[in-house]
Amino acid sequence: MTDDELTASRRDILKTGAVAGVGLGGGSGVLSTLQPADESGEAVDQVTSFLGEDQVVKTACGPNCRGDCPLDVFVRDGQIKKTEQQVPAASEFKRGCTLGISHVQRAYNAKRLKYPMKRASWSPDDPQPGARGEDAQFERISWSEALDLVAEQIQTTKGEYGPESVYWHAGSGSQGTSGYGRLKQLVGGIQDSFVYGIDTNVGQGFNRITGEGGVFMPPTNTVEDWANADTLIIWGSDIFASQFQMDAEWILDAKRNGAKLVVVDPMYTNTAEKADLWLPIRPGKDTHLALAMMNYIFENEVYDDTFLRQRTNAPALVRVDDGTLFDPTRVSDNPPDGGIVVMNEETSEPNVVGAETGGPFALFGEWTIDGVAVRTGLAALREQASEYQPADVAEVAGLSVADIKTAADWLATRGAGGILPAYSVGRYLYGHVFGQAYATLMALTGDYGRHGNVHAQHPSYGGPSLQTGDWGNPEGGVSLDTYGYQEILSLLENGDPVQPRFLYGTNSNMLGNQFPNRERWLNAMESLDTIVWADMYHTPTTQQADIILPAAHWFETEDVLGSDHHPNIRYREQAHEPLWEARDDYYIMAGIAERLGHGDKFPDDKREVLDRFVQNDDRLSWEQLRENGTVETDETPTVAYTDAFGTESGRITVYDDDAPTEKGPGLPDEGISLEVPEPLEARTADDWEAQNEYPLVFMQKHSKWRIHSQWANVPWLREVNREPQLDIHPKDAEQRDISDGEYVLVHNDRGSMVVRAKYNEGIQPGLVNTDQGWWAEDFVEGHYQDPISAETADVGRTFAFYDCRVEVERAAEEYQSNQYTQDNPRGTAGSASGGD
Repeated sequence: MTDDELTASRRDILKTGAVAGVGLGGGSGVLSTLQPADESGEAVDQVTSFLGEDQVVKTACGPNCRGDCPLDVFVRDGQIKKTEQQVPAASEFKRGCTLGISHVQRAYNAKRLKYPMKRASWSPDDPQPGARGEDAQFERISWSEALDLVAEQIQTTKGEYGPESVYWHAGSGSQGTSGYGRLKQLVGGIQDSFVYGIDTNVGQGFNRITGEGGVFMPPTNTVEDWANADTLIIWGSDIFASQFQMDAEWILDAKRNGAKLVVVDPMYTNTAEKADLWLPIRPGKDTHLALAMMNYIFENEVYDDTFLRQRTNAPALVRVDDGTLFDPTRVSDNPPDGGIVVMNEETSEPNVVGAETGGPFALFGEWTIDGVAVRTGLAALREQASEYQPADVAEVAGLSVADIKTAADWLATRGAGGILPAYSVGRYLYGHVFGQAYATLMALTGDYGRHGNVHAQHPSYGGPSLQTGDWGNPEGGVSLDTYGYQEILSLLENGDPVQPRFLYGTNSNMLGNQFPNRERWLNAMESLDTIVWADMYHTPTTQQADIILPAAHWFETEDVLGSDHHPNIRYREQAHEPLWEARDDYYIMAGIAERLGHGDKFPDDKREVLDRFVQNDDRLSWEQLRENGTVETDETPTVAYTDAFGTESGRITVYDDDAPTEKGPGLPDEGISLEVPEPLEARTADDWEAQNEYPLVFMQKHSKWRIHSQWANVPWLREVNREPQLDIHPKDAEQRDISDGEYVLVHNDRGSMVVRAKYNEGIQPGLVNTDQGWWAEDFVEGHYQDPISAETADVGRTFAFYDCRVEVERAAEEYQSNQYTQDNPRGTAGSASGGD
């Protein structure tokens, strides 16, 4: 079957005009079927169809929200009519949200990409990268031509510039079996990665001293155990807005059982409203607060001395002269691997001990061994914490002394505790230090390996992973060099050590949401001869492409999906064939693979691949998946960190003698070494060099109405979340003669945007916020990523979205009219429903 025949067979599955008749409101929606009958009886047939019997399709949502929600989709006359929560096999994980319920308007949306397209001004011989942009025009091409062009450009680019000139980019916007990873291994090239790019600060700080997890949120107890917590500190996360459908309910269970809930956040959020104690911290002061809490714990001697001796290197002896751990071979001829030297208080002699070994070891003190002055690692940490008295930090962080002490006391004395940090705390240049700080704070209180301990804002489950065999490691595949996002930006700008010339992008709206200093990226991408992008919608990123490939909506595909966040493997049944000429990503990859000589690695029917996964896994059967939609994995609720830690010593490193030295803006030229947590700040610092010119810190928190930039084009949601706005405290606004609801110019030396001001007394003075996820077209002018720097720190290597200062002023008079009242945000019936 040819590519065009494949397209035709799928398009014919739907009746002509079916899309325009879906119930999206407006003149062509469901209500339009309820009209007086005429002699033909057509209206009666429409009413019968409207009230008729639905086919219930088992499927699953798949964005990067960590909900992994199984859904029931109701289909009638070949059209999706509504979605509902599905009761999964592990029924306590029934979940779903407003976004999942609105999928009908994602499937039938005016922004859907309908056909393969090529930028009119682009050709292989004359790419004209400078002609990309908002004014670029596109022309429709066939799938055969599109896939031929993609394959030819990959081959030509590799032949002329080498395999490293082919650049693969994927975001987190979709789950499923696409074959993308398989194809890039067969083709070769370079790839980017979230690792050291976006939201990796907190995790890598935690990992450095525990040896656990990666660079994102660390492992934690499974959620069924959270109800056993006695104190929970949600640090920088609005869980009750952005994760209410999966994690919030378990926190409420803990509260019902008597747990105290502390929320640390500079904004009064949905989550802060549920708190027993809200700490409205000033931006960037999180490590200050963590050290002040440690100070309280030391001063009141409410640390867990047994845990510190047995499971941390707190009693390790440290040389006073150079800060390194005392050499175990100077005490023992045969020290255990990773052993530390401790001082035995009963014998007054040094001993060498391995992991998970407790005893009468001194936690504080100084001694001389073989002429070398030593002290304990915990003594060094206590000395550091002594510099952060609660009274001093209260003034710096905008908090009350009593609240700091209360939070520390609850965590240390009420029983099992947990800290649930968000990625947001890492969206400062040196946010990884907070990861080190909160991991250390929880070590002081002994909150590892116990029921009721929580270490992250979302849990991780290992069992619901698919058994995919060699699918992810194809025979003949090659490894790709991986670059962080900031490194990719440098490659595009400077071509050193490699110069990307061809980009294939998928599952990402990188230029519409996630990449800071947007204009810099747009300029850098002019070094690319060819940009190919696959997506469901025409986004600000696809507008910058040369070849656009229309991907199918999730409900238009069949798949089997694992989950990291609940114990259910999910089945995605196809609700109907892809609309227009959209294609399942798998078939897009297979078409490219065939043209590059790898067609034998992609079966003609995706079902063969899915069948391999099912046959590889004794837990699964097609009968179960199709009948129930989910299969529960046999998992016992687990407590994390019950074994030796993944560090060299097997202990938590409360004192790191192999610490990195961080360098970057606001720090001394020689940098700062991080043996113990040290508050580091760039633009949020009180003495930042440009704070008088740009006095306001600018945040972009997550919205309950979007997952990153997904759902930004859904009419129902736009009725309640009409346009981007700037949350600003009335005091800051009045100082600038800005009235509530006026349009304002938000700007710094990098860029600007024009949005409507919204008075918000729940935000700290000195802080402004625009929720992330808005597309460029939603702004009167500019974009919220335009003022944000793309720089990263030496150690963190992570984009610092919140490390941004701006000034705000009333926009020019020409902007003081609301573009959103000129047209209904739901769109007209035609534009809301889709069509050509």
